[in-house]
Amino acid sequence: MIKIIKTLVLILVGIVYAQAQTPSIAIAGQANEAGVQYPIFSFGDEMVYNDEFMRVFNKNKRDKVAPTQAEIEEYLDLYIKFKLKVAEAYDRKMDTVPSFKAELAGYRVQLAQPYLTDKSVTDMLVKEAYDRSQQEVNASHLLVNCSLDAKPSDSLAAYQKIMGFRSRIEKGEKFEDLAASFSDDPSAKTNKGNLGYFTAFQMIYPFENAAFSTEIGAVSMPVRTQFGYHLVYTHDKRESFGDVKVAHIMIKYYNPGQIDSTKERIDAVHAKLKDGADWNTTVEEFSEDFNTNSKGGELSWFNRTTNNIPNEFKDVAYDLKNDGDFTQPIKTKFGWHIIRRVTRKEKPSYDEVKDGLRRKVERDSRSELNKDVVVARVKIENEFKEVAGISSVKNEFSEDLLKGKFKKKSGNGSVLFTIEKRNYTDSDFYAYVATNQTRTNKSLENVVIDMYSNFVKQSNLDYEQSILEVKYEDFKYIMQEYKDGILLFELTDKEVWSKAVADSAGLVDFYAKNTGDYMWEERANASIYSCKDAKSAKQAMKLAKKGVSSSDILAKCNAKDPLTITLDSKKFEKGNNSLLDQIAWSTGVYGLPEENGRSKFVQISEILPASAKPLKENMGQATSDYQNYLESQWISELKKKYPIQVYEQNVKQLYN
Repeated sequence: MIKIIKTLVLILVGIVYAQAQTPSIAIAGQANEAGVQYPIFSFGDEMVYNDEFMRVFNKNKRDKVAPTQAEIEEYLDLYIKFKLKVAEAYDRKMDTVPSFKAELAGYRVQLAQPYLTDKSVTDMLVKEAYDRSQQEVNASHLLVNCSLDAKPSDSLAAYQKIMGFRSRIEKGEKFEDLAASFSDDPSAKTNKGNLGYFTAFQMIYPFENAAFSTEIGAVSMPVRTQFGYHLVYTHDKRESFGDVKVAHIMIKYYNPGQIDSTKERIDAVHAKLKDGADWNTTVEEFSEDFNTNSKGGELSWFNRTTNNIPNEFKDVAYDLKNDGDFTQPIKTKFGWHIIRRVTRKEKPSYDEVKDGLRRKVERDSRSELNKDVVVARVKIENEFKEVAGISSVKNEFSEDLLKGKFKKKSGNGSVLFTIEKRNYTDSDFYAYVATNQTRTNKSLENVVIDMYSNFVKQSNLDYEQSILEVKYEDFKYIMQEYKDGILLFELTDKEVWSKAVADSAGLVDFYAKNTGDYMWEERANASIYSCKDAKSAKQAMKLAKKGVSSSDILAKCNAKDPLTITLDSKKFEKGNNSLLDQIAWSTGVYGLPEENGRSKFVQISEILPASAKPLKENMGQATSDYQNYLESQWISELKKKYPIQVYEQNVKQLYN
């Protein structure tokens, strides 16, 4: 939970706040000429100027209209509090703590990624992914294991083996028979290599390429992945149907012995729906999917390739022709379902999904294509020059490297290459190899060549990342924002959030002093009965008036039909329940108007007077209020430590 809160704080800080630049001195009240800085407020010895304030204000403002006085003043109050808290964090030297530095470094790596990609390549990959997402491919594969670091002789043997299988298929043998007998994918024994329907991003990129580019009924040439060599046989390609949203009523069973009894219950629910019962009311009363039964049974959008939805569920959902249509009861591994179509949406346009696809591309293996383009670019921008190169180190390794046992050694200072004015020596390369070596079956020469190539690539990317603040002003700002954001979170957590949770005595004292803010209105201890018809309601009311317990009433009235009567028993606060608002607020049994085809009545067993809520029943609200109290006290202390002066005339220039 703390990690989630911190993430939200950093997101908000990234939107709302930024650290001051180092501005030139300006005179309070100076005319607002283009490029002229003037102070907005000071805290302690620090000054905040108009350019900084408006930059962060505009970053948070969504519309382009001129700011109003109310907007400026509200934001000014927020920004003053932010600057006070961050100033205190720096005063306590929280930015020097090793754990803080490590966390900030981690965020820096993430924030740097957009600056280490090539937009044109990304755009091409995004468009390709969109085009493929409009289709679903059904394909099978046959795998011959072969690791990426296999010796050339082993790779050749694996390639020849899989080409042999391809030749047999071309001569008429069935793909599924060969896959079941010879594929190194264990699942092929049962599925004969068939992977079902899939779309973009659901398979590794080289495999996806083969499946989408191979004609229906054809087998691909061997495809190399980290698993080995694959043959891909494309059975079918179909248009994507877009996403569907459905609602469902679910009756669970937990073992085979419960299937028949739960089928009786779902059939009874289905019969009610066929007779015209309201869907939402029926869901709320009978569905055992407790994540959805309070919202009409609605599930999240899904499509035909969504993995966590059973196929039989998806099939019948897509068979529903109209919004509002519902199915017969169907069985899945989760239980019995009645599925109702809520709505369907057509496939989205490119503009609607391109941002989401871009994020997927950046996380996917296809992004490696982008890295090569970026390396080529930054080599030119940062003046990469080969000097001694690989020739000076290629003979400095033994077979130990193939075993992952190379020991870091000192070089002779030979410069392999330069980036701008920085030299990269043989010692740097040996250190890189020692850190990144693994056991391999490759030849020694190929290992050294690959290691050197990766070292050059990584060195160029690392150097580019190290100078991002110099090259890109917006990156400099966002890094400062994250730095301040982490400090803000850590200090606020210490002074407010965690303190409120840990200070139980303080919370109790605060609650006692503010009891009037935490009161129950008058309440009724009541049971609301929902009956299938007037006859069952009359029978149940008669029993209730005789003092029969609610459990006995349910047992008697539901003996033949488990849906005859349902019950909602709890303490209801006056004015919070529309049904109870219709009757006298006193003990007794009262009939209620029919609702959604159900006859209802209520039994009030006790009227509870207005009273203070016990702290243990109101802990969440009380803790939140106590946190707000602690924060207000803290801000008052900070204002004393860092006196605030607001230049009102200059503030007016921001909205006039």
